[in-house]
Amino acid sequence: MATYSSISIPKKVLRLAVAIVGAVAFIVLLGWWKDIPILTSFLSDHPTMKPNAAAAFVIWSAGTLCLTIGGRLNRIVSTASGLLVGLIGAITIGEYTTASWLSIGEFFSGFAAGEFPAELRMSPQAAFCFLFLGLSLPLLQGRRLMQRISEVMALTAITTTFAAILGYLYGAADLYRESPTKSMAVNTAALFLICSAAMLIANPESRLVQILKSPTVGGSVARKLLPAVILIPTAVGWLRLLGQESGLYDTNFGAAVSIFFCVVLMFALVVYFCDATCKADERRKKAEGLLAEKEERYRDLFDYSPGMICIHDLSGTLLTVNPSILRSLEISSHEIIGMNLSEFLLPEMKGELDATLRQIENEGLANGLFPIVSRSGKNLVWRYHSILVTPPDNDPYVIAHAQDVTELVEAQRRLRSLSLTDELTGLLNRRGFLTMAEQQIRLEGHSGTKRGLTLMFADMDGLKGINDLYGHEAGSEAIVELSRIMKSILRSSDLIARWGGDEFVILTIGSQDKHAILMIDRINERIYEHNFASGHPYKIGCSIGVSPVTLGAGQTFESLIADADAAMYAVKRRKQAETIPIIAQATPSLKAPNRQNAT
Repeated sequence: MATYSSISIPKKVLRLAVAIVGAVAFIVLLGWWKDIPILTSFLSDHPTMKPNAAAAFVIWSAGTLCLTIGGRLNRIVSTASGLLVGLIGAITIGEYTTASWLSIGEFFSGFAAGEFPAELRMSPQAAFCFLFLGLSLPLLQGRRLMQRISEVMALTAITTTFAAILGYLYGAADLYRESPTKSMAVNTAALFLICSAAMLIANPESRLVQILKSPTVGGSVARKLLPAVILIPTAVGWLRLLGQESGLYDTNFGAAVSIFFCVVLMFALVVYFCDATCKADERRKKAEGLLAEKEERYRDLFDYSPGMICIHDLSGTLLTVNPSILRSLEISSHEIIGMNLSEFLLPEMKGELDATLRQIENEGLANGLFPIVSRSGKNLVWRYHSILVTPPDNDPYVIAHAQDVTELVEAQRRLRSLSLTDELTGLLNRRGFLTMAEQQIRLEGHSGTKRGLTLMFADMDGLKGINDLYGHEAGSEAIVELSRIMKSILRSSDLIARWGGDEFVILTIGSQDKHAILMIDRINERIYEHNFASGHPYKIGCSIGVSPVTLGAGQTFESLIADADAAMYAVKRRKQAETIPIIAQATPSLKAPNRQNAT
């Protein structure tokens, strides 16, 4: 069932019509009840509004007012009011058809029973208008077909009323009366126009109202042309009648002149509005051409953009993609539409996708990096920027733009690796070692992550002699072999770096003094094994100093390096006087073992 809530016209328009019709009709009833003739007619020498007609207008006003309020009870009252108004019109038509007299006016006037004169019954024209007007009110609250019928009835009432008004204007009494005593009063005709217009305005299926309200060219022409079509012939015919009655010309001349002016004026109006319509159509076509050109540019931007553009819903289901995405993912357009973004992500990234979609829904945008897997299994990295679009009449969707930054991310990784590692040995360089060692020292400062740290400083023995006798390439090869030996002895958690040309620094994690001694012994043993089996004309060796890391004793990392460096030089000085390697330490608790010279 249609209710007033579905009507787009403001309620105040209908309520204004209700107020006018109800007030005038009540004044007329008051005139009949109190026998005040001036209240029953606008003009003393013209027909009066009949009491049953005034009562029908009051009932219609009450029913229409209930329609504007809404609610089930009010709809029932509105329907009953409309049926009662239609019944009053039908009974009056029945009186004229059967030549009987039911005296229903006695219920709405001050006359006693049996004293209401038959001459005060409403005219047939008014009875028909009340029949149509009353039935249109309940039909207005029905389905679409009933609303269309309601519009036809309201238009019929308007047509009948307009004929009565023309009858008054041109002196054609037969258009508004059945006899001198059974006429439609001027105020009755005016109220019928108001009521019928209100029924059209309140009807959501009224095609006439839809045209008049339309923002299109047709709506603009209708709003300008329809009043002229109604008023110009009416005014020209009335002026022709006045001139003829004044003796200015005869009937034939008056008819010809009136037709001439109607044709000329209507022709001018039609030409004017046709010209306005043509200009509006030209402007529309020009605007459409510009819009089509603009859309074509946007389509080219979408199709040929190297960036990847897609539209997906808030669940990640793809709705539209551009060719760049298809090329990157190595998939066809008919396959990808309807797929979910999660199908192109690594399994461990699906939770992050869900978090990103929630962020877009809550904040309206999101950006970041996602690792993507193409159809052939190729790993890609996309940098994405997503924004939420919320149309007023449709479901929200997301426009996402992405760029393939796989090469850039790999280049950044290589650059970072180069900045932190030594190019010759592949070990950490000084910067890389300091960066990672500082992290380990911070962890060591917390009781929950304290594991014990030991710093060792190593210097290669005899590098200058190798360079002088066998060349710098042999020296570089010796450095690489020594770095490989030391790295093979250390655990994956330990840090080792090439500190300088032939210097190395090692930070062992979770080791004690005795573990450092064992590690150094193993390094010397591995060097011995390498020299025995390498076949090189030169031997490699190194001197290693040790400095345990003790936090909270006022030590800095630079002082730890200096202590380990001093311990290493102590070892190197002893080696110059002995034939066996001696391991020195920065603290008295670490004793140097007696081992065979590995060099």
